[in-house]
Amino acid sequence: MTLKIDHARINAAIARAELTTSGEITCVIKSKALDYGETPLGWAAVAAFIAPLLIATFGVLPHEWLEPLLSRLFGWNGIGVSGDFADWEVLISYGFLQIIVFAVVYALIRFTGLKLFLTPKATRNRKAHQKAMEQFYARGLHLTQGQTGVMIFCALEEHFVDVIADAGIYAKVDKTLWNETVATLLKHVKDGDLTGGFEAAVEKCGEALAAHFPPGEDNPNELPDVVIEI
Repeated sequence: MTLKIDHARINAAIARAELTTSGEITCVIKSKALDYGETPLGWAAVAAFIAPLLIATFGVLPHEWLEPLLSRLFGWNGIGVSGDFADWEVLISYGFLQIIVFAVVYALIRFTGLKLFLTPKATRNRKAHQKAMEQFYARGLHLTQGQTGVMIFCALEEHFVDVIADAGIYAKVDKTLWNETVATLLKHVKDGDLTGGFEAAVEKCGEALAAHFPPGEDNPNELPDVVIEI
């Protein structure tokens, strides 16, 4: 998914929101899909196991149509030479077919959009949340003075949005606010308005933070007011 992002507008929205609170807001966008290395491996293994069995049920036995190739490569006594394969040659021909199926299916899924499509939604959400938590700590949102850091995270390809707040905020702000923020950003993303979605999400977070964490006399800007693309 490719959506235009106006960094200046989002940065300005963060700066406006932080004028009314001692909290810190950071926005992170993951434009490319996360890695799901287990997906092509899993599907390729299943296909390699099932494909020879399915082929055999239709009377197309792998050792019969692989016979010319295997005979040339390994000098086996194929059907055209002695009339029958040895049992071990039949088994190896099935293994050879499984290797071919595994390689083809793995490459097809690994290097195309099928990898994301064939990954279960629960797995996509779990990995996206893990990435969000990783970014929360990597960006230092857990290090603010009053434990008032909030990160709005969006994984575009996964259609996933997460709002992560530090301990000081979770203790005071109603959790429904985070759900509403997620829903607001997702709606804008579906409408193709990523910038407007982040502006609205930042505004919602800013209002909640202002109500519970108003700015003090000394209100340092502990984190950069910028949207981060990874």
